[in-house]
Amino acid sequence: MHVESISPIRTAGTLAASLLLVCVALSPGYAAQPAGAKGVPDFSGLWTHSWKLPGAFEPPPSGPGPVREDPKHPHHDNGPWAADWINPILKPDTRERLRKISEGELNENPHDEASTKCLPPGVPSILGMRDFMQMVQTPDKVLILYTRDHQVRHVYLNVPHSNPVKTSWLGESVGHYEGDTLVVDTIGQNDKTETDRFGTPHSDKIHVIERYRLSPDKKRLELLFTVDDPGAFTTTWSAQTAYTRDKYFFEENVCAENNGSHGLGREIDMPVDNTPDF
Repeated sequence: MHVESISPIRTAGTLAASLLLVCVALSPGYAAQPAGAKGVPDFSGLWTHSWKLPGAFEPPPSGPGPVREDPKHPHHDNGPWAADWINPILKPDTRERLRKISEGELNENPHDEASTKCLPPGVPSILGMRDFMQMVQTPDKVLILYTRDHQVRHVYLNVPHSNPVKTSWLGESVGHYEGDTLVVDTIGQNDKTETDRFGTPHSDKIHVIERYRLSPDKKRLELLFTVDDPGAFTTTWSAQTAYTRDKYFFEENVCAENNGSHGLGREIDMPVDNTPDF
């Protein structure tokens, strides 16, 4: 049993992580726009998603697009997340695995997302994650901070990928600016995460390129990304999503297990680590 809660109560480890992020965001070396980097777009501030279908990605302007909802069973509040698993981008094994997940959704046996199990969602799934996001730009790195589950991505600027790349949950991200666009290139992910809200699996060969740019009025952060994974998909495909500026404050959304009754009329205390980390 699981619940995601927003609480002012922090464990010692969580508090330390929070203070670290605040110090990083406010320190002079981590200005929102790198000093002396003329023309670098300023992505600072708090961003939240603007969706047509919360959690799902939109098709690209052209070309193969992402897995979408089953048109025969459109998602609604608390309804099933059934995918259109006939999408031609799916290899036979990927299609079969997604078919079983979707049928489970339709038969009141929903699959557990990574965030439901308090695990990192991976890329590009993290791009559809709810709650807020903030970018901290420095001359040699961009930090992408997510309020949900303390997720942090490190994008190293103007450097090549490691050789070899060490496999991890979020992979290795390197980036550079192309005019008004931040380009992020991610490889080296494990195969334990999913591609999207529908549960589409991927392999450890997945390669994701994200392109962030501001809208002309600076009120939207537009994101177009491309996925190449010969282990799971028949072709390279793209999708898009967008964030809008928000005036809320950066608040932790803590994932904890076994502390919610889910309507059974009782609450269970949240697990707390009372051992200091420093």
